Amino acid sequence: MPRLQQGRRQRQVEEDEDVDMREPQDDQDVSDAADETMNGPPNEELSQLIKGLVRYAIACDFSRTPIRRDAIREKVLGANGRQFKTVFAGAQKQLRAVFGMEMVELPARDKNLMTMDQKRKAAKSQSQREPTSNAYILTNILPQELRTPSLTRPSKVMSAEGEAAYTALYTLIISLITISGGELSDPRLRRHLARLNAAEYMPSLNPNDPANPTEKTEVLLQRMVKQGYLVKMMDNRGAGDDDSTTWHVGPRGKVEVPKESIADFVRTIYGGSDENLEAKIQISLKGVKEKKPEIKEREREQGEDDEDEEGEQEDEEMEEAAGPSNARRRRRG
Repeated sequence: MPRLQQGRRQRQVEEDEDVDMREPQDDQDVSDAADETMNGPPNEELSQLIKGLVRYAIACDFSRTPIRRDAIREKVLGANGRQFKTVFAGAQKQLRAVFGMEMVELPARDKNLMTMDQKRKAAKSQSQREPTSNAYILTNILPQELRTPSLTRPSKVMSAEGEAAYTALYTLIISLITISGGELSDPRLRRHLARLNAAEYMPSLNPNDPANPTEKTEVLLQRMVKQGYLVKMMDNRGAGDDDSTTWHVGPRGKVEVPKESIADFVRTIYGGSDENLEAKIQISLKGVKEKKPEIKEREREQGEDDEDEEGEQEDEEMEEAAGPSNARRRRRG
């Protein structure tokens, strides 16, 4: 009997040791694991949270508002704040499978484009990790062959013409800033806009509205700043001087209009691609994939074919003019 009791005690000690080895060592890990398993929402509630995040992301995209992490916790998750990763992953899966979109984190704002107050707040809120924006936007992940205007344009806008004009304007301004080295002074921007007859007014988001077919240029530029396409910096040392105001590409502008899109935009403006243009693009947009001058090659081949056809037609006309016998001989040959 004593040996039996001793064996039971030994087995109990071994089982206790196994339990201790399986337990998490970190208190935070214990808390998170408990929240994910014991306090996590049931499947039906989790599904509703995922659908809520999908709806919220689409609503933010419609108004060009960043999808902020804090807003997701407040407006979508509520008391289920610790389920962020699970809900976010589920929403990403639905966005990709159903809508052909996904949430992409915006780049953190460049410290050189921050005011002193913004730099202090960033220093307090950030640790040794790399800075993150904790803000997202929806991007298109459809295959290139499906990215046609009929599929990619917004389903509900004030005016298709106004939306197209606004997209073209911020794409043009972002391209000008990027090609200029990432910075454009206010006078230079105004000169470019004057050439487009947009120094004072630009098309409104609903140019078909007879009451407001246009908007002031300053109003549209402020909207582009608010939506994250542009960043306007004013140097206090040169207060009152237009040259002290510079324009930069904002976080949303960097994601929606990458360098590859800018290069294609430039090629379209110049009517194609050639070696000289590609060399200039590589200098202005470092790291952009070089495109072979396919358009010029096709034009040259088409020109050679036209010349061959013209030459054959001239030969036939000369033979017919020389006499019907020559023409008949050529046809037999």
